[in-house]
Amino acid sequence: MQTKRKTTKTQESSDNRGRKRNRDTSTEKVKMEDNRSVDDEYQLEMPKSLKDILIEDWENINKEDQIVVLPSKMTVTDILDRYLQSHQMNGNNEMLEQTVQGLKLYFNHTLGNMLLYRSERKQYEELVSTKPLVDIYGGEHFLRLFVELPTLMSQANVDDETLEIMKSTFMDILIFLQDNEKEIFMKTYQANRNR
Repeated sequence: MQTKRKTTKTQESSDNRGRKRNRDTSTEKVKMEDNRSVDDEYQLEMPKSLKDILIEDWENINKEDQIVVLPSKMTVTDILDRYLQSHQMNGNNEMLEQTVQGLKLYFNHTLGNMLLYRSERKQYEELVSTKPLVDIYGGEHFLRLFVELPTLMSQANVDDETLEIMKSTFMDILIFLQDNEKEIFMKTYQANRNR
């Protein structure tokens, strides 16, 4: 009879564990839904031509087994320097310069774990220690950052006014990228021999 009691207790405790897991899961779903609404608050409206570049980039890498030729002729630093130069006539640009520096930091810190496709990792490992990533990678990879920015912005510990300024600046940079597509997006790919 003791064996039956042990079995009964085991069944009860696994039933309790199952119930507890279900409660945890439903709590996680609520948290995920909350995060979705936070991300929606920070969504950036990607211009259609830039979406097309992202799609073409994905196809070249994942379907055609190619990688972007690096170092890029126009790096992330070059792009952001041109953007800042185009806004020099607006007077005091301290907040703009801080936002641009923040974008460079975000790019350097997220490239390796958020912005690369699996087939690009070997190339990244070969280049990561040579110089700052913003001085190697160009427009295609930089554009991928804007897809991740809503999530990064929702996790930032800044006040609402600053977030609105950042969002406005990011949108302005997207328009700048769109206006200068032909110069920024070189679309130079090569066969991926790093597999």
